[in-house]
Amino acid sequence: MTYTLKINARNDVHLPSDLLGQLNLGQERIVKVEQRGNGLLLVPVDLEPRYSKEELEGLDRLHRDQKKKGWISLKGPKDIDALLK
Repeated sequence: MTYTLKINARNDVHLPSDLLGQLNLGQERIVKVEQRGNGLLLVPVDLEPRYSKEELEGLDRLHRDQKKKGWISLKGPKDIDALLK
């Protein structure tokens, strides 16, 4: 199937929902774009999560507890990793 899409003023391209459904793509999915001659190929990227669901839930609980006491400064993944240890 062929689709004709328009690039808007912010350089966004909106893909039709039926196409996204067929390809199991949607919100928060990441795609890689490859230039193929005069065309583009979108390839879904499957990423392994950095943290388990349990770790993220624990981090949420820790954040709620610490927020009651004041501000938590998390500047990046190293700070999060340190909190989870």
